[in-house]
Amino acid sequence: MPFAERSDARLYYEVRGEGHPLLLIMGVGGNIRWWGSGFVRRLAEKHAVIAFDNRGAGQSEADPAKPWTLEQMADDARAVLAAAGVERAHVLGYSMGGMIAQELALRHPEAVASLVLGATSCGGPQMVQPDEIQREMRSRPASVAERAAWYMRLFFPEAFRAKNEAYLQSAFRLLLRADMPEAVYQAQLDAVDRWRGSWDRLPGLTCPVLVMHGLEDRVLPYINGERLAYRIPAAKLKLYAGCGHGFAMQAGGAVLRDVLAFLDGGGDGAGRDG
Repeated sequence: MPFAERSDARLYYEVRGEGHPLLLIMGVGGNIRWWGSGFVRRLAEKHAVIAFDNRGAGQSEADPAKPWTLEQMADDARAVLAAAGVERAHVLGYSMGGMIAQELALRHPEAVASLVLGATSCGGPQMVQPDEIQREMRSRPASVAERAAWYMRLFFPEAFRAKNEAYLQSAFRLLLRADMPEAVYQAQLDAVDRWRGSWDRLPGLTCPVLVMHGLEDRVLPYINGERLAYRIPAAKLKLYAGCGHGFAMQAGGAVLRDVLAFLDGGGDGAGRDG
C-alpha cells in the first residue's frame, strides 16, 4: 500500500484514473471512503484522482496527543503529491479539507493548478459558525447508530432526511465501521480552532478557484462561501438550493458536472514528474 512518509506522520493514499492529477482533501471526521466510490469513479474518468487519509484518519498514522495545525496538514498534502510523483495538481478540499487546500495553495503555490473549495471557510474571525454548532461538533454520540443519526442531522436539511432516511442511515453506518478514534477527531477540531485563517492572504491566490456551498448548510453557513468568493480574485461561486453541508451527496450530478466543467477550463499545467 502506498504511503507518504513524514517525520511525525505516515499518510496513506490511493491513485485512480489517468489524466491531469486531482488531489482530494477530506474534512473533519472523514477518510478516503467518505468521498464515495461513485464520485471518485466519475472524476477518475478524466483525471488521475489522488485521495488520502488525513493524519490519524483511516490508514494514516500520527500521534493526536501532539497538537496538529492546518499548516502542518497542508504540508502533509504536499508530501502526498510528492510521494505520488506529482509536481502540480488540481485540488478539491471539502470542509476542513477546504481550509487545508487554501493553506496548500498559499504555502506551495507551485503545486496547485486550481482549487475547488466545498462547504468551507477562510477561518479566523471572518468564519461564521453558530455557537450551538461548535458545541454540537464537539459532542459526537458513542454508538454507531446514534452517531449516524447525528451526522445526518448536521449534514442534511430535514426535508432531504425525511425522503432518504433509510439510505442515509445505511450509508453512514457503513462509513462509521471504520471510524476514527475520538482523540483524532478532537485533534482535527483543535487544529481548525487554532487556525488563524486565510482572509488576509486570499487576495494573493493566483490560481483559478471554484467555491461551492449548500444554501442550507448548518455547519458552515453559506455566507462563508460568499466571503471566500468575494475575497479571492476572479473566484467562481456555485450555490446549491435546498442543500446542507453534505451538498455533494444531495446534488451529486450537478456537483460533478460543475467540478468537471471547471477543471476542464481552469487548470492547464497540472502533471506528474517525469
